[in-house]
Amino acid sequence: MNNKIVDPAEAAEATARLERAKAAGCPVVHFDYTTPKPALSYFDEFDKLRAETPVAYSDYGPGFWMLLTAELVRDAYQAPEIFSSSATIPTVPHPDWQWIPTMIDPPEHADFRRVLNVAFSPRFVRNLEDVIRQDCVDTIESFLADGKVDFLDQFAKVFPTQVFLRILGLPLEHTDMFMGWVETVFEGLGHFGDFADDQLQAQKEIHAYFAEVLKDRRANPRPQEEGDFFTILATSKVGDRVMTDEEFLNMSEVLLLAGLDTVKSQLSYMFYHLATTPSDREWITREPEIIPNAVEEFLRAHTIVMGARQVAQDTDFGGCPMKKGDMVMVAGPSASRDEAEYDNPAQIQLDRKVNRHFSFAAGPHRCVGAHLARTELAIVLEEWHKRIPNYRVTNTEGLVESGPQVGIEALHLAWD
Repeated sequence: MNNKIVDPAEAAEATARLERAKAAGCPVVHFDYTTPKPALSYFDEFDKLRAETPVAYSDYGPGFWMLLTAELVRDAYQAPEIFSSSATIPTVPHPDWQWIPTMIDPPEHADFRRVLNVAFSPRFVRNLEDVIRQDCVDTIESFLADGKVDFLDQFAKVFPTQVFLRILGLPLEHTDMFMGWVETVFEGLGHFGDFADDQLQAQKEIHAYFAEVLKDRRANPRPQEEGDFFTILATSKVGDRVMTDEEFLNMSEVLLLAGLDTVKSQLSYMFYHLATTPSDREWITREPEIIPNAVEEFLRAHTIVMGARQVAQDTDFGGCPMKKGDMVMVAGPSASRDEAEYDNPAQIQLDRKVNRHFSFAAGPHRCVGAHLARTELAIVLEEWHKRIPNYRVTNTEGLVESGPQVGIEALHLAWD
């Protein structure tokens, strides 16, 4: 993607937004969330910025507002009539795609959401927990004897991809193919400009794959008692009409993108912290009953998605004048570390009791896969530390992260 505004009208709009922010006295910053920085830098930057102001305006790209406190982020998520999901990347106010149901506003959003609830309900995930656990164990044991691992490439990408394939009833031998597509699409996501050719090609291949799945399920629907997700999806109704083929393909792609890279990125921060904090690593090994609470604390301390909304009607929010069409970063990584909500929020406290956070967003668009993600993360912490209680980071030089879905880009671990 390119990093310049080439359309004169868009450039004029960006200038007008910037001048409006300055005239209102709203702090102006240059928050470029796409440039790789040393690991944990973005969280530190959010902490410093939030200490100065609850709302800022970034002049990066076409420009966007930034909501930094828990109160403002929560209010924005609960007001879809003002903050629309029609555009969800801060620097892309005019997307030429519509992810379903991610970019659908209420009330239509609820019709699509009901379809997805089938495959991600607590009961459905609980019934698959033994299989998910075995996938985790098998993945760990594939490199256990090596005494080292490229954590992202050999584990954090592989395990959630296999879980995704199992949940949706797709062949496990397609794991590498899915991982490649997701990595290509997410590379550069959030840079303003056009999608690169390789990203467009990956999306075409994803659509072609799911078109074959749809064709198969239409011709050979699975019995209802099997609970096959794609059979359910192919025959589902949106309101009082049958879902279209294009909606089927769109939702399938969204599930793929949302379900794989998020868990991978979350695992990168969890294991970086544990590898560099022996006391917490020993605590989890000694008292595995702390793991569910620890998962919530990790999710809070390192919320990874710098999501966005588009202003649907003129509003004065947090003391700043926002006009219809403006983009607003709903900064979960900042809100989840707000001092008004948490004591010592930058510190990871595995037994922290009060632990509301924004890792799964909030409001109507709260993440449908939240229960599955929690289950995966808890199983990883339990099964990993049964087998590898002591480990260390070996690529300590050059650890970097970048957004808008922030994650450590490479993490190498070793053990004796």
